[in-house]
Amino acid sequence: MPKQKGIFKFKGTISGQCYYQLNGEYIVRKAVGPSRERINTDPAFVNVKRNNQEFAAATHLSKAIRRGLGDTGKAFQDTYMASRLTGRCRKVIQKGSGALGEREANLFNHPNAIIGFPLKKELPLQHIYTAKTVVSTNANRTIITVNIPKSDPHNHNQIPENATHFQLTVALSTVSNIAHQPIENKYITEEPNCNALGVAVQSQPLECKTAHRHISLQLQSPNTNNTPTNVAHTIWLGITYLKQQNNEFESIKTAKAMECIAVL
Repeated sequence: MPKQKGIFKFKGTISGQCYYQLNGEYIVRKAVGPSRERINTDPAFVNVKRNNQEFAAATHLSKAIRRGLGDTGKAFQDTYMASRLTGRCRKVIQKGSGALGEREANLFNHPNAIIGFPLKKELPLQHIYTAKTVVSTNANRTIITVNIPKSDPHNHNQIPENATHFQLTVALSTVSNIAHQPIENKYITEEPNCNALGVAVQSQPLECKTAHRHISLQLQSPNTNNTPTNVAHTIWLGITYLKQQNNEFESIKTAKAMECIAVL
C-alpha cells in the first residue's frame, strides 16, 4: 500500500484519495464507495438504494425502446445513445406516482421526455428536415399513420453536396409500463408479451429538389389485437440522403437523422 510522504500526515478523504493510519503507518489509497451489501442493508443508504432501483427501471424502459427499434435504430444512433435515452427515461419515472424507489415507469406520464429525442445527438432531425408531420392512429392503436402534408425543397436545411434524393423511415417501438412490486421489492414489466416489439417502413426515394405532397407511411402494430392501455407506442421518423447513380441509390451515411415524433 502506498505510504503518505512528507512532514504532514492526513486522515480523511480529499479529491478521491483516502488518507488514514494503519499499524502505525500513514496510508493513502483511492477512495472507494460503499459495497452493494451495505447499500442494500444500511438505513443510511436508503435513498441511494431507492435511486438505484429507479435507475434500473429507467434502464429497462430504455432497453425496450432500443430493442423495438432494432437494426433500424442502430443505423441512425450515435455511440452514447443508450445512456442518453436512459437519462430521458429517468425523467419519465420522476413524474410517476408513488414513493422514491417505487414510482411507476409509464411513458404516458411524461411523453415529452421522449418526444424529440434524437438518436444522434449532434444531428437532430429538426436541424436537417423541417417538414410538418401528422401522426394518427385508429381506436385500437393497431394502425399508425405518419402523414407529411407538404415537403418542399426549403424543408431541407443540410442537403449533402452529392445528394439527389432522400428517403424517410418511420419506426415503431412498443414499451410496457414497469411497476414496482412490493413483495419482491423490484420492478416488473406489466405486459412482457407486448414489450420491446417493433416495425419499420420506408418511403420510396424522393427527389430533393422536387415538392412532394401527402407523403403517407403506415405502420401495423406488432400487437395485432387491441393494444393494452399500459403499453405505449413510440413513433420515430428518420431521414437518409441518397445519391443516384444510374438506376441505383447509394446512402450518404454522414447525413442520417432520426428522432421520436410521438408517443401513442
